[in-house]
Amino acid sequence: MHIPKHFKQDDWREVSRLIQQYPLACVSTYSDQGLVADHVPLILAKNADHQWCLQGHIARINPLAKRLATPLAGLAVFQGEDAYVSPNYYPSKQSNPKVVPTWNYQVVHVNGTLHKRDELDLKLSLLQRLTEQNEQAQAKPWQVSDAPDKFIEQLNKAIVGFEISIDSWQAQFKQSQNHSLENQLGVAKGLADEKPLMAQQIERFVQSLASNGRGDND
Repeated sequence: MHIPKHFKQDDWREVSRLIQQYPLACVSTYSDQGLVADHVPLILAKNADHQWCLQGHIARINPLAKRLATPLAGLAVFQGEDAYVSPNYYPSKQSNPKVVPTWNYQVVHVNGTLHKRDELDLKLSLLQRLTEQNEQAQAKPWQVSDAPDKFIEQLNKAIVGFEISIDSWQAQFKQSQNHSLENQLGVAKGLADEKPLMAQQIERFVQSLASNGRGDND
């Protein structure tokens, strides 16, 4: 992934926060038919060596499950907030019309090796952790234990768990950092109704610049 210096995100805390907020990953692997992409919710975890990894599960009937019989190289892509940015959002356009539309977005790429994990207890733990993470916003969070034990046992046998080592990662958080603070605030204002989360993220970035004593970022 090409990452201009303005947009490179190298803070693991921010990267892990995005993975947790947007857990549905596009996992690309090689097969006999070429590249294959599977969309799977993943969670951050620590492996047996206490290293960060990604864990998820797929249906046993998924062709990927058979290919997991041996370690498999893969790429997991996490997509955060994105938004079309109109030149109309830039106050500078009034004096300098040399501006064009662009797209702001947040994306994380994780390269690693997929390993099959088919232990029933590990898969049950994975289901519980995945549920807990994504039920937090519910007034009365659903729990795996709410369903009948035998039903969960049947489902557990119908899935295959896997773990992705985090061999390398790169992230791009494109939030108008290559524009002046005035234009960044203009973008945040322009996106406030349509894309409020992106607007808030830009404002937070601007505030971090101010707290660090940095001026315009042209």
